[in-house]
Amino acid sequence: MDWRRFSFESHLDSEGLQSDLIAIEAYKEAALNLVLPLDWKTQLDRLNRIRAVYGTTALEGNPLSEAEVSHQIDILEGATAVPTKTTKEQMQIRNAGRAQEWIRARFHPDSAPLTLKDILTMHEMITEHSDETNNVPGRLRTFSVQVGSPDLGGVHVGAPHDRLDQLMGECIDFVNTRHQLNTHPVIRALLAHFFLVTIHPFGDGNGRVSRLVEAGILFRGGYNVHGFYGLSNYFYRNEREYKTLLQTCRAQQPFDITSFIKFGIEGFAKELRGINNFIKAKLNRVVYRAMLVRAFNTMKSPKRRLLNQREYNLLDFLLTETEPRDPFSDDLSRKVRFTELRQNVHIRNSYKGLTPRTFFRELTRLSEFAFVRFERIPGENDLTVEINFEAIGKY
Repeated sequence: MDWRRFSFESHLDSEGLQSDLIAIEAYKEAALNLVLPLDWKTQLDRLNRIRAVYGTTALEGNPLSEAEVSHQIDILEGATAVPTKTTKEQMQIRNAGRAQEWIRARFHPDSAPLTLKDILTMHEMITEHSDETNNVPGRLRTFSVQVGSPDLGGVHVGAPHDRLDQLMGECIDFVNTRHQLNTHPVIRALLAHFFLVTIHPFGDGNGRVSRLVEAGILFRGGYNVHGFYGLSNYFYRNEREYKTLLQTCRAQQPFDITSFIKFGIEGFAKELRGINNFIKAKLNRVVYRAMLVRAFNTMKSPKRRLLNQREYNLLDFLLTETEPRDPFSDDLSRKVRFTELRQNVHIRNSYKGLTPRTFFRELTRLSEFAFVRFERIPGENDLTVEINFEAIGKY
């Protein structure tokens, strides 16, 4: 791109964005209308913080796993002792976690708009003690940079360093124009992200700062309803497309940013759907357990309950055993193989002294009464078992 021709003018074809924007608003309202128990809200916030920190640092080459990210967040929160030695990668994680908390405190629907001081503060927080080679935390760079690679859309040359003061001032003015403040917050957040990472004002940490700015605008727009969540993890899971789109959108001037904005909006809709899936899965299990109590207390005859004690215990166990591995998944119940279930220690102890036929008979009865669902595994002499939440409306 030609920095002599650079401007904040861009082309955005809004056709095709409306369905995802409508979905985003629907997911937001659905979450806003629920008051979550404190432990659910805490779990949701922590899971999303870990995913966001993992995603934003992994995009910059940090090799630490989600489990290690979780451990570093524990250290940051004082839940674990601070080790005597800290690696650069570990410090990057803690810095990102600290910056998240700063974003949460700084940006909310009644807060002042984004400032250059905010951006410099974010940069200082995420790079101090971790990324200080050819980079001064909280300061604009004083040298030229280029990033990217031919296999990810090409090489990008950041703005000339002698124009950074001017361009960053113009960037803040652009993001805070009346037109932009009236633009949908998700589009505005993605625009700020795009232009900031295009200018590339710092020696290091530009991507992390851009994603923090994006998160701050989303917080100010009221989209972080039940904790810290944004697009970092989505961008990481789609890293090649993310980095390629950033570059291809710069191929012509004025920039055509349609593909990047569409990509980001689709991603945020998916992230919010995941939040709603998390809440739905929790609610379904609470209501299902209450239904089990009703079913257990329902007498089908003077001596026969709808559920006997062993069946009740089996369903209660399955309710925990079938929780989805990904708490944000569209699948609200994990499928468990019958052969694995039969060998489970809890099941074996519950049916000790009884034949395998008894276990299968009771499980089949629970399927016939629609408490669980069976599904044959093609090509195998086995089936899967999952909780049938439709039983909630039946009993």
